[in-house]
Amino acid sequence: LPIVEKIRIIAQKVYGAQDIELSPVAQSQVDRYTQQGFGNLPICMAKTHLSLSHQPERKGVPTGFILPISDVRASIGAGFIYPLVGTVS
Repeated sequence: LPIVEKIRIIAQKVYGAQDIELSPVAQSQVDRYTQQGFGNLPICMAKTHLSLSHQPERKGVPTGFILPISDVRASIGAGFIYPLVGTVS
């Protein structure tokens, strides 16, 4: 599957999101990693541990939200791509 589809599946099936929204920076990185041949790598989401959503104040199991992907980075040596969800320090 393409990188964006793998991210969308995780967001919907694991986190309960309705969909994802990639920032222009994130989309640019996805395009770059795909062109470089890294589109087949697995995805490891980087987000707050305080909520299943991107918002720490949303407790429990929220559903139906749009999960914002602010950036997408890669650990090529380790063998995975990691999207940054919302604001991750």
